[in-house]
Amino acid sequence: MADFFVGRQPIVDGRGRTVAYELLFRQDPAVAAAAGDPYGAMDGDVATAQVIAGIHGGAGLKALSGGRRLFINATRHTLTSGLFTTLPPESVVVEVLEDVEVDETLVRELHALKKAGYRIALDDWTERSRQQALLPLADIIKVEIPAFSSRALAETTKSLLRRRLMLLAEKVETREQHALCESLGFKLFQGHLYARPRLIRNRQLNPVRRTALRMLSELQHPNIDLGDVSLLITQDPGFAIRVLRLCNSALVSGSRSFADIPTAVSFLGTHRLQQLASLIAFSGLGASTEDGELLRVALTRARACELLASRHGADASAAFLVGLVSMAERMLGIEVAVLAEEMALAETSRRALAGEDSSPLGGCLARVLAFEAPGSQTGDDMAQTRRFGMAYIEAMRWANEVIEGSLGAESG
Repeated sequence: MADFFVGRQPIVDGRGRTVAYELLFRQDPAVAAAAGDPYGAMDGDVATAQVIAGIHGGAGLKALSGGRRLFINATRHTLTSGLFTTLPPESVVVEVLEDVEVDETLVRELHALKKAGYRIALDDWTERSRQQALLPLADIIKVEIPAFSSRALAETTKSLLRRRLMLLAEKVETREQHALCESLGFKLFQGHLYARPRLIRNRQLNPVRRTALRMLSELQHPNIDLGDVSLLITQDPGFAIRVLRLCNSALVSGSRSFADIPTAVSFLGTHRLQQLASLIAFSGLGASTEDGELLRVALTRARACELLASRHGADASAAFLVGLVSMAERMLGIEVAVLAEEMALAETSRRALAGEDSSPLGGCLARVLAFEAPGSQTGDDMAQTRRFGMAYIEAMRWANEVIEGSLGAESG
């Protein structure tokens, strides 16, 4: 799996609420540092293509956007190649860079994008911009505030507002700049005053792992149709083979064997399927000693959360998944919040993963984490987590059985 890096900077409204994000290409920090370039310089065409490819194959659109629009830099080549049409128009703002050559071909492509429902933003606007001819197609104008005097900014703003365009102030660094822009009619704001670009690292997941994560997400629904689960499994041959191998292991089926996915799914039920999908999603199944130990911790934590859920009034299935996903960054190199978004976890699960321990799920995960790191506990915590000891030992035993059984299935 290759790493995918992207910078994500919030775009806020006048109240400081995040309403969109701009995605900025970033190289692997280690590679960029070795080259003496902290941002990872790259040709604009390749950078935009990498960002869009990363959305499809790495983090996922929903995970990166959080339901908000994404501003993505557009070069001439990416505009004329049809690359943006691979993304849903309701989720994307096509940000035309200031150095893009404007001609009839470009105007025609932008017109087609706008007709298809995409919003168009013009970057780094100036009155001498070569983008003047694109104004009739634009929805949003990004104005680089430090490039203007107060007087010039007021004149430019007045001219653009006559065209009923949405104005976005970028590179805002002081509250005085924000107040001036707001008084002039800007509705959107971006800059270090609000937030610096945040580096998001994700991994390009292989198809089998991605299908397993999707299945985990589907199994959250209480009224899930097992026929739909069977269809999902069979759509990915690699995943289907892995499931059948695990199903036919002594750990799962005893002496019984399964020749087809629907029969296996019907026998296992949703709870056991969740466990198998977890195993496939989060393991290299013996790829390395370190992977094996991390998998052991992940499965133990998930099972412990599940066993302790009833004491906290939490749903056992949700608790298992929360415990598992809490290991996402160490196991998969994916930020927990990003994976939770991509898997469409319930809001209660996301809050628990964010460290909010006031809810039943959050309290369950917090107690398990406290038991794993006793040196950080208070006296009261220690007294309560001692009662969890037997459950955690049972979770460790179960995790060992699962791993040993799965390794046997993989070698069979």
